[in-house]
Amino acid sequence: MNHPASPEALASRAISAPVYASPQEAFVAAAALPLVIYGYPLIETLRTCQLQTSVDAPTGYGRAPMNMLSASTRQWTHEDRDIVTPANDLLYFCGWLNLADGPVTLRVPALPDADRFYVVELLDAHTNNFANLGARNVPAEGADVEIVGPGWQASSANAVASPTSLVWVLGRVLVTGAEDLPRAYAFEQGFQVVQSAGPARPLSVTQWQDTGDAAMDFFQNLFRAQRDFPPTAEEQGVFTLLRKVGIRIEDEPEIASMRASVVAGLRSAYAQGMALIEAHTRSQGQKAWGYSLKLGIYGDDWLLRACTAMKGLGALRADEAVYAMSDFDANGERLHGSHSYALRFDAGRLPPAEAFWSVSLYGEDRYFTANEAGRYAVGDRTPGLRWEADGALVIDISHKRPADDANWLPAPAGSFYLILRLYHPTTGFMTGQYAIPAVQRVA
Repeated sequence: MNHPASPEALASRAISAPVYASPQEAFVAAAALPLVIYGYPLIETLRTCQLQTSVDAPTGYGRAPMNMLSASTRQWTHEDRDIVTPANDLLYFCGWLNLADGPVTLRVPALPDADRFYVVELLDAHTNNFANLGARNVPAEGADVEIVGPGWQASSANAVASPTSLVWVLGRVLVTGAEDLPRAYAFEQGFQVVQSAGPARPLSVTQWQDTGDAAMDFFQNLFRAQRDFPPTAEEQGVFTLLRKVGIRIEDEPEIASMRASVVAGLRSAYAQGMALIEAHTRSQGQKAWGYSLKLGIYGDDWLLRACTAMKGLGALRADEAVYAMSDFDANGERLHGSHSYALRFDAGRLPPAEAFWSVSLYGEDRYFTANEAGRYAVGDRTPGLRWEADGALVIDISHKRPADDANWLPAPAGSFYLILRLYHPTTGFMTGQYAIPAVQRVA
């Protein structure tokens, strides 16, 4: 799960119709396929939690014991691979809160710079961005915010209710340049967990299974997770058909004891589900750019939630940030390092964001790619940008370094994709009054 299969491998699974050895295997596959789409974000949450909390003390790259925060000392690069599609404009701080034994209080420090963008994203176990803390709703002098889980009452008027007992705290602090890094880091250090009930981790995290058998590990981890994160009344239906083959989640089923036909059906469901999710992370019409204003608040759109977990885990909801993704150029061809491209923003038509914007590039594995310039994004704070005589900004995208590299966004030799991030998008953008220009192939 930490290193997903390549898009080509996943796509090849979706081409051929599955072949079943028995009617029961086919029935199990049909019953379990919706469960893959429903459960994938939860499994990605628990995988990330297990990875990041399996340390004895906070690190400088986002890992810390439960109910503690860990702040990065630098922007993330191709070396950082805990979370897919990170941004390079920010300092991240991460933490996992266990609210099962009581509320946790998070301290937001005083804001030293009025124009410093920051946001503390709070995600539940299913990756829903249920609340954000930032300059829009936290006083400039800072505040202590109580985060309260199911079954508990707040003891403070300044409280936020979480839908689940596990909360992922994903903080972001803008860095405006190398000279700004010390000041941004000093501010980041002020975020702290100042009160918690205890450091214990949920059972489904402590019993995380990773045998190398992706399909069986997925379902076993998902079945165990239901003890900590049972489905709501509206979600119960996704488990109903499994009862017909003897899989009852309340009985904590063990896959090792299941019949071979049931296991085969689960394997087929996993392969189909993963291929389906991956296929829908790409524009179905080969559009130049695609984005959704529903990210972070998914409702019953389980497929969108799963696609976001696969290609943009930890996405903020749209009122805080919009993530526009490009896999294709203006001609509908996949972006590839064997070609050179230009992304042109005409004068007066820069991405409309009230906080900041940037264009980041990722390899097909969904992480930054190593490059000789050490550049992973180009945006409104990139120093030394070259502007056209008519006032336009053209970002040069290529694997080979151009002679004039002021606006160069380095690409790998193979396939890649772009994400345009707009933090605090304008009302005009949200109402469809801005069209992102297509990426043009130039060589």
